[in-house]
Amino acid sequence: MDYSAIATTLVGVLAAVNLLFTFGVISRLREHTAELAKIRSGGARDDSNVALPAGSRIGDFTAESVDGRPVALDLLGSQPLVGFFSPSCTPCKERLPGFLAHAASRPGGRDSILAVVAGSPEEAADLVDQLQPVATVVVESDRGPVQQAFAVDGFPAFVLVAGDRVQVSNFDLASIIHADSAALPAAT
Repeated sequence: MDYSAIATTLVGVLAAVNLLFTFGVISRLREHTAELAKIRSGGARDDSNVALPAGSRIGDFTAESVDGRPVALDLLGSQPLVGFFSPSCTPCKERLPGFLAHAASRPGGRDSILAVVAGSPEEAADLVDQLQPVATVVVESDRGPVQQAFAVDGFPAFVLVAGDRVQVSNFDLASIIHADSAALPAAT
């Protein structure tokens, strides 16, 4: 028996099996890449997963802003805009300039805008510095009381409130700005 022929055949079979596994891995990587692209663009997320859906009653909460003021839903006016951010969230960083610009031009000023940053004060410091000129800012741990009241399940999350109910919630800032612009003239 020729051992070199058997060894060559065995190496060829192993190479073929390895090639099949490699094609499988490449196929799964392509699927994962497509799924990640959907998530980053917002296509894979359902609006109901970001926070309470439209029409839902917002839970009770109390918090303290970074400048020591008490924060509760009834202290934010009749139609507040609420944004939820995380320091480690890439989409939060991408949508932050749009949120800041809209908040700066929104009637009612910073007293009608609540920005909630999930994280430690040290982690949140950069976001707080950017948000504080245009919003009342609360820093709380992940799944803190404000996040629980709005049933936030991802970042960023934006919620328009009418009274004690969600008017619209979404992770897409453009749709929130559109709804907010339509609602505010009716309120003023």
